[in-house]
Amino acid sequence: MKFWRPHSLRRRLAWRLVLLQAITLSLASAILTILILQLNPGEQLVDSSLAEAIAAAMQRGPDGELVLGPNAELERYRAESPTVWMIVTDDQGHAFEDGPVPSAYSEMASSLNRLWFVDIRDSGGKNDLAAAFHSDETPIGKLYVLAGGGAFVSTIFAAILVGNIFILPLLLMLIIATVIAIPLIVRKVMRGLDAAEEQARSINFDKHGTRLPLDKVPYEVRGLVTAVNEALTRLDEGYERHRRFLADAAHELKTPIAILQTRVENLDTGPERTRLLTDTARLAAMAEQLLDLQRLAQSQIDFQPIDLVPLAERVVADHAPLAISAGYDISLRAPDPSAWVLGDRGAIERLLANLTQNAVVHGGNNGTIEIEIAGNGTFEVHDSGPGIAPEHREKIFEPFYRIRPLDRGAGLGLNLVREVVRQHGGNISVLPSHLGGVCFRVELPVATTP
Repeated sequence: MKFWRPHSLRRRLAWRLVLLQAITLSLASAILTILILQLNPGEQLVDSSLAEAIAAAMQRGPDGELVLGPNAELERYRAESPTVWMIVTDDQGHAFEDGPVPSAYSEMASSLNRLWFVDIRDSGGKNDLAAAFHSDETPIGKLYVLAGGGAFVSTIFAAILVGNIFILPLLLMLIIATVIAIPLIVRKVMRGLDAAEEQARSINFDKHGTRLPLDKVPYEVRGLVTAVNEALTRLDEGYERHRRFLADAAHELKTPIAILQTRVENLDTGPERTRLLTDTARLAAMAEQLLDLQRLAQSQIDFQPIDLVPLAERVVADHAPLAISAGYDISLRAPDPSAWVLGDRGAIERLLANLTQNAVVHGGNNGTIEIEIAGNGTFEVHDSGPGIAPEHREKIFEPFYRIRPLDRGAGLGLNLVREVVRQHGGNISVLPSHLGGVCFRVELPVATTP
């Protein structure tokens, strides 16, 4: 739960509000206690439980008159204070008196049914006139009871007791309400920030122009979200400048590389000419790879059914002179006459060409380069070179990564291969080859025969 996470805003708000409420109610309780202590310490009131016990003890006589029956609680009060007195009436005009009723109350019997709340205290210090009133619906009808002469309670004690009875449950209810309500309120208020978080999680290197939504974001964090959007804008602008530079540089390199390649081809046949041809081909491939990376970043994949067999035949034919001059045998194995995949023809051809060029550069200048169309959207490129250790098999797809610093190549070809595979929703894996070197296995979506 987010509420219990470290540095949770919901938890901080809830606990701080609970603490604030506890302090506020504690201060209120302290102030109330101080005020209560200002009361007359000798002043007492009659506990209403005396009148309630009397109402519970009342019964009807043979003629419907009110009579006092046995009641354990009432007997306890009478044992503690023999001066307990009572006046009891009903709605039929019956009246019952018992004990030393003060003369001041002797005329009140006929008016008890008109009373609703009574709190009578005696300021004279003797508490003779202190009384408690209680009206209740009993099995013998509605009764009205005025009682006194016992069950005395200090007003200070009663006030503190009543105050705590109200304050402690109120504090408990406020704490429970705060703990439950605050996370819900904060969650609702911060819903806009949650949407911004989801949008931020969807941002990646290939998804430019994305910004975090500002609507419904709390004002207090809107500045932070705005700053993040401005940072994303600067990153996009920097990426665009970098992309344009690479594209322009690759375009500028193509012409001098083509001129150099033409001049090398005009040299006399020999080992030096072969090495120069290999180097110029590598330069041309590097420039083309830079352009391919920019094209992939800007273009949409044109998915259509593609037969891998003729496409692979064309790639092998194009690279055969270079592979043979570098000391390799190159072959194509295609058990089936056709193998259909769904993808972009140009992108898949560049993918296969880059894997073939990688085999030429890193295959050890001897042995065999084999392209196998395995069917079910899968093809493999094998070589008989030194292979690739397991710890390097993921890293080789990163731009400019080299297993050995002096390796030939710029480290762009395999990065381009992975980008093409990713855009096609496929998979590429690096495995040991039956030729002794490395095998690059590519799996692409299968297409139905057109």
